[in-house]
Amino acid sequence: MIYTHQTIKKSLGTLLLNYVEDNVKENGYDLRICGEKYWRVTGNSELPDKRSDLEEREFKDIAVLEPGNTYLFESCEEVRMPNDTIGLMTMRSTLARNGFLSPPTVIDAGYYGKITIAISTTRGGKLRKGMGVIHLIFMKLESSTERPYQGKYQGGRLI
Repeated sequence: MIYTHQTIKKSLGTLLLNYVEDNVKENGYDLRICGEKYWRVTGNSELPDKRSDLEEREFKDIAVLEPGNTYLFESCEEVRMPNDTIGLMTMRSTLARNGFLSPPTVIDAGYYGKITIAISTTRGGKLRKGMGVIHLIFMKLESSTERPYQGKYQGGRLI
């Protein structure tokens, strides 16, 4: 079952913290980008052992994204995923229409914290701090999982 507008609104303050009520949409919530910094992924990964290097950038009002690069942002919101709910992140269509890309990502049952949002660009562009970039769809599992998320990204770890 996918959460409806009214189900998400009832869950504000428990499922979502630091929310903006206007960002509750018909069947999801639009996550915003925030934080004092954002990061450009510079590569040099050797997965699964070595993660990519990151170049830290100050995030005042506007993030400048150069073509052909991937950037990491932190969400303004924090999620508290119950053991019977997952989230599916997909890019808002306005960004996609303007040459931005973001991989669909699952937020597992049991995860809590801010969300790291990966955005790439084919043509370059600028994003304003506080804007909605990701449409988060909440889905109820048929029952609570016996294995809630307890991985290394718990609490919003970057990479």
